[in-house]
Amino acid sequence: MPAFKDITRGLMWEKAVVELECENESSGYLVGGPFGKDKKDVIAIIIVAVSTSLIVVLTIELKLIPQWVNFLGSSTVLKTALYPLAISWIIFILGLLFRTILWLRYKPLTLEEIDEVDWPLISVIMPAFNEENLVLQAIDSVFAADYPRNRLEVIVIDDGSHDNTYEKLRLAKKRYGGYIRIIKFKRNLGKRLALYSGIKASSGEIIVTVDTDSRVGQNALKNIVLPLLLEPRTGAVAGRVAALNEKENLLTRMLAVRYSIAFDFGRAYQSVYGGVLVCPGALSSFRREAISPILKEWSSQVFMGKTCTHGEDKALTNLVLRNGYLTKYQSNAVVHTQVPNNFRQMNRMHIRWTRSYIRESIIFAKFIISSYQLKSRYLPALDFLFLNFLYPFHLFMTAVIFYSFFYDPLFILQQLAFLALISLIVSMYYLKTQKNLTFIYGIPYGILTALCLWWVFPYSLLTLNEPSWLTR
Repeated sequence: MPAFKDITRGLMWEKAVVELECENESSGYLVGGPFGKDKKDVIAIIIVAVSTSLIVVLTIELKLIPQWVNFLGSSTVLKTALYPLAISWIIFILGLLFRTILWLRYKPLTLEEIDEVDWPLISVIMPAFNEENLVLQAIDSVFAADYPRNRLEVIVIDDGSHDNTYEKLRLAKKRYGGYIRIIKFKRNLGKRLALYSGIKASSGEIIVTVDTDSRVGQNALKNIVLPLLLEPRTGAVAGRVAALNEKENLLTRMLAVRYSIAFDFGRAYQSVYGGVLVCPGALSSFRREAISPILKEWSSQVFMGKTCTHGEDKALTNLVLRNGYLTKYQSNAVVHTQVPNNFRQMNRMHIRWTRSYIRESIIFAKFIISSYQLKSRYLPALDFLFLNFLYPFHLFMTAVIFYSFFYDPLFILQQLAFLALISLIVSMYYLKTQKNLTFIYGIPYGILTALCLWWVFPYSLLTLNEPSWLTR
């Protein structure tokens, strides 16, 4: 392999980079993979039919529609909201049905569908910043995965950590020898440049990104590259991100359900038309030829006059889509990652996600009609409209709910049951892959989102150009 400094020649930040040389050969031992096979899916059609019937029956029995009509007709201010609210609910329901129909068609590619595979060389890129507690376990999980060792290259970038992360990486170097490369930044340069340096230093046909606070499942690496091997038009593949610390407290249990719905529903239906909007940094794979032409543009992205420091995964996915490649989702490529365990961390996570979503949605909207090269652009465009309608719909509903606190407090207390029911219905998508009662935690999370996180979108919009990554 060429030396890293030769690869990165010409970069202004080259002097901040050093590479750890091989100190000892691999000792040959691995930590066993901690995760088993995905649970068998339940019959999705029954879930949808039962949940839809339940919400219709309870809406009729509780006379919720007449209550809303009477409430909205009780004042001049509320009367002006009647028709916009009715139209908003119709659009919301149509969007949910549209996505559910696509979701029912989703099926991941599996190893059983092919006889023999000539597994390509893959480069696993792992950026790390102050991850002394988890980085070694993350590296161990990659080498414990069921992927041919001689077709695996692991590159870990220490992004200027000031804890014992580098010492942990030295242990990994002793353990795995020439199969792993360690790059150290002398100062913190950010995740995007860490990924960029790792990709530029790599030699694999396929690039796989893995976060160093995560652990990949045993079959994750093979499953994450399958679409790239079998579908020439696919440029990137998203893995399924699950909660590593799910049982830590109530919030982490709620977020575990939220993550599951985001991937097993959100990315699953987007995968049907080949337009997954975010291939997450925790686990994704990229065809080298799909990202090589856009790496420089991506690494130096500027928005509203400032360098972009967050949302690097969505930005890279956007560029892959813009250049005409499909993006897919593999629910059987599982990675478990740390989720926020307190409300402060959760709020920061949502702000970071929302800022990058707004920024990349603006960019996506510019090319979806004018230069979008996907043959089937209409489904992504329609879904894009439905998704972006959710934010003003959420704000509009929140405004009505808060107004009702002052005008008719009894009304909102009656409607909390309906809000819990909506949260229950959405949480039932979780049952498609997880046959256990933990979907119940989706109910308090739905209520929490509706009543306590409404401010995230307007705040993120007003601070869109704030460079803070909000992770530490």
